[in-house]
Amino acid sequence: MKKIQRAIGMALMAVVLLTNSVPTQAKELLPSGTSNEEIGERIEAFVEEHAETTAGMSVSVFDEENTFYMGYFGYGDKENGVAMDAETVVEWGSATKLLVWVSVMQLWEQGKLDLETDIKEYLPEGYLDFLTYDTPITILHLMNHNAGFQEVYADLFVKNKEDILPLEEALQAHKPAQIFEPGTVTAYSNWGCALAGLIVERVSGMSFADYVHANIFKPLGMEHSALKPDLSDNPWVQEQRKVLQCYMVDGMLIPDCFYYITWYPAGMCTSTLEDFAAFGQALLMSDGPLFEKAETRKEMFTPTAYAGGSDIPANYHGFWMMPYGVEVLGHGGNTAGCSSYLALHLESGTGMVVMTNQAGETVYNSEMLELIFGKYETEKWFPEGREDWEGIFRPARTVRKGPLKIMSLTYMLGEPLREAYWAAGNDGVEKVYYLYGDWVDVPTWEFVLELGLVLLWLLAVVFSLLSLPVKLIAKLVKMIRKKNAPTPLSRWSSLAAVVQLAIIILFLLAIVMVSAYATASSYMWIFYALAVFMCVVLGLAIYGLCKSKKVELSKKCRFYNGVMVVMLLATFANMLYWNLFMWWYI
Repeated sequence: MKKIQRAIGMALMAVVLLTNSVPTQAKELLPSGTSNEEIGERIEAFVEEHAETTAGMSVSVFDEENTFYMGYFGYGDKENGVAMDAETVVEWGSATKLLVWVSVMQLWEQGKLDLETDIKEYLPEGYLDFLTYDTPITILHLMNHNAGFQEVYADLFVKNKEDILPLEEALQAHKPAQIFEPGTVTAYSNWGCALAGLIVERVSGMSFADYVHANIFKPLGMEHSALKPDLSDNPWVQEQRKVLQCYMVDGMLIPDCFYYITWYPAGMCTSTLEDFAAFGQALLMSDGPLFEKAETRKEMFTPTAYAGGSDIPANYHGFWMMPYGVEVLGHGGNTAGCSSYLALHLESGTGMVVMTNQAGETVYNSEMLELIFGKYETEKWFPEGREDWEGIFRPARTVRKGPLKIMSLTYMLGEPLREAYWAAGNDGVEKVYYLYGDWVDVPTWEFVLELGLVLLWLLAVVFSLLSLPVKLIAKLVKMIRKKNAPTPLSRWSSLAAVVQLAIIILFLLAIVMVSAYATASSYMWIFYALAVFMCVVLGLAIYGLCKSKKVELSKKCRFYNGVMVVMLLATFANMLYWNLFMWWYI
């Protein structure tokens, strides 16, 4: 019976997936070599092939004047049978950043800002008081994501409207450490893009949302788009977003998936497919409403960064180059429950927009693009000699200062290097390039040190975890045998074990809360406590070391206490190296 029910369910899903599409005008040939007469059939066949894991998806293929194909598939709300349609709104995620870069280019066209001027000129005095390097940061650095900022996790997504701050305050609340010299390493940065949005505010004299409505949404007729964190700039969108449910890539429901994005220029735009496609079409127009001069659009689509030391463009004023069968420009986006992609092939004037209500979705937001732009071929994009690439690398988009530094414990070596653009010694940094950012070289000694520290920390935790029940049993035996009361060192070792276990529990709790998008104010106390515990651990280690020399102990006790001192020092070393005391970098 269950098999029959499953078959019926799949059949119904297929009906919804394949009957909600709208083919329109034709184009003779798409960049993939496919005629438009075939593209609808291919998209629908592709969707049917992935019906089992599809929640909802909408797609539009267009040029600057025509829509070649538009389709709505699956459900905006599977549980209540609400199909994806022209009134479904989906979050753009990081594709919102393109609104920032278009705004910047509009102001550049008007002579109100310069792309290569130190951005301190556009910001309040002392706003960037945390920078490490003297090299000025320019708007081009923000566009190319190479201003040198580390990742910031705290308060990007918040659940309560009361936690939304004005953009200037929201950015100041969590200033990222600058871990690379500007212009040397590509490290994708939401904070950096939102900072560019703040510059748009200060130069234009308008809030970023108001600026975009006046200079992008209104000229393009995008009446079903919202941008503010609470979507209050478009009440219709605000209400429609309440209808949308979100799902995992396997189709499982994500309950209550709406979050306010505090740095909203980096990823809050929410709209219908038609509005998103209208934005894409305007970008393809050589003489459209976004710019007063055709030369501005031409400048915007000029390369501003390259893949490592190669001659392959990586970024065009904030638009990433995506290698398919042809060179495609655009941006993808992910939020807590939605995914999207805007892709443009300038040579043929063809564009594509994909929107899904599934978090981290790639089948439609990556693989399906091959139907329009052709299949990616490694040999076409990568230089020769990659079989000889060696080294250990970590993503530049990471944390290297502050209590979340341990999240940089990610490495790449061996075969994965064969799939990257290579840049040996470029700008003084050895790195490999992937779409959206670099992976930087990790010296072997640092790799060994970090793994060794973590293994020692795990050993300290296990030792502490085992020592407590062993000591309890020993105490019970002494009580039964009516032995002497516990010595100060016995109490010391018990306290040392408890403190080390408390530290790891607090740290793991903090990681869980950060990953669950809890507000920073709800877990900051943990890092204050860890800073205190760090001093306690060092004090316990010194006490145990000194006291052991003054007290008569058996060899067994002396060995045990010696190991406990080593474990305490291992815990202290990890807390020091992984910056668990640096609460101010949250």
